[in-house]
Amino acid sequence: MNSVSMSNITAYGKDFSLLRNLAKDKFTKLCIYGCGVNGEVICKFMENCGKNIEFFIDKQAESREFTVLGKRVISLAAFFERQQNIKIIVSLDNQDSAVSFLLANGIDKKQIISPFKKAEKNIRLLSKDYNPQDYLNKIDRYGGWPEADMPAVTVFTILYNTPGWMLCRAIESILEQSYKNLKYLIIDNGSTDGSEKIIRKYASVDNRIQYIRLKQNVPWANRELLLTLKENMNTGYTAMLDSDDYYEKSFLQKAMSAQKRDDSDIVQVNTLTYAHGGFRYSYFAHYLGEDLCIQGNEKERYLMLRILNVPVWGKLYKAELFKNLIDMMLSYKTEYDRDRNFCLDISWMTYMALTGSRVSLCDEILHIRTWRPGSSEHSDNHGSKWLSSMVWSFEHLCKHSVDYEDSVVYEEAALMWLFSLPRDKYSLSDFRTSDLENSAVKEFLKRPICDKYRGERE
Repeated sequence: MNSVSMSNITAYGKDFSLLRNLAKDKFTKLCIYGCGVNGEVICKFMENCGKNIEFFIDKQAESREFTVLGKRVISLAAFFERQQNIKIIVSLDNQDSAVSFLLANGIDKKQIISPFKKAEKNIRLLSKDYNPQDYLNKIDRYGGWPEADMPAVTVFTILYNTPGWMLCRAIESILEQSYKNLKYLIIDNGSTDGSEKIIRKYASVDNRIQYIRLKQNVPWANRELLLTLKENMNTGYTAMLDSDDYYEKSFLQKAMSAQKRDDSDIVQVNTLTYAHGGFRYSYFAHYLGEDLCIQGNEKERYLMLRILNVPVWGKLYKAELFKNLIDMMLSYKTEYDRDRNFCLDISWMTYMALTGSRVSLCDEILHIRTWRPGSSEHSDNHGSKWLSSMVWSFEHLCKHSVDYEDSVVYEEAALMWLFSLPRDKYSLSDFRTSDLENSAVKEFLKRPICDKYRGERE
């Protein structure tokens, strides 16, 4: 059976439009329930909008007194005793249970603010035995290029042993783009499954596909792989797509329109992440309520608040910016240093966000990302390299004089992501000794969020 189906996904993301409007009320006092990463990001965003947060509420304050971002953190019991005339922004992901808890303890519903927006999205799913030939039989052979006034874009995918139906979905999403002037560069990183056969089928009917196969699987920061990517990125613009993700048909059209309108170096669209097979919760990254063009210190602030998101996918770039990133990575002479510092795309995106001048943010969900077991980000053997990438990113922010407090919020969010990924077994004892002996990594691991894992190693 070669079926194509759609699955409806309910997603939640931070509603920055709501928070921006909330900040306009100069008289209402606000506090935040939850002093984790969501709470910190919301607090910093509100301050940037000119609105002060009075304090945080968190269960951790029941056993110890502490501050977050210079704000006092009080316990739930202390807050319930006061019953202050103040509104509560609930920053916790488990909104329903948190709101129910507050209501059960006498808090008026009008005092509670949920800063998350709900969205519904249909996800394209193919059957596991999907045969691309059925799709190819229905399309015309593509052998031409559109009019010259459409700047060319290189979309690239680097893959290794991707489930066949996901790979088909990714390829078809590029070939079906309404913006036709593109080259699709597919670099097969030594796959040992049927990926080559699938790719060659598509390439036989669409000459926009350029297929390059590496003889063996290599790290992302491998010199040969980086040079292969740079040398074949011969258009003015580029975008990346993971082999198990896909873009909506209008992605390039809308991204290129935003680029032309704003003369931006980077265009970021909204990404929805869905949990394949119920692997993990689904969400979309943000909701701005409008398209924006950001630059200068504002660009840095949006990066720190994780509104300009750290992943390298879901974006269109001026190709020169991406080539400069590759040159910077290649300036590290040993493959170990490149692999250690640039395994995780937080370091890629930190470099490009700080180097680029203008960024366009498109509020529409045009990139669909898959969380699934077996993908590299859920593999234990990459953990220490990712930790080192975060350290490089943090040091790079400091070199660019980004506010230290903002940098800490940014990096601790990445640490929380790393140490909360679902794994059967995960501890610092699995990390490479050479990475953990790095003095910067040692200092990083002194942060409270790393206590559990540092303790396991000690």
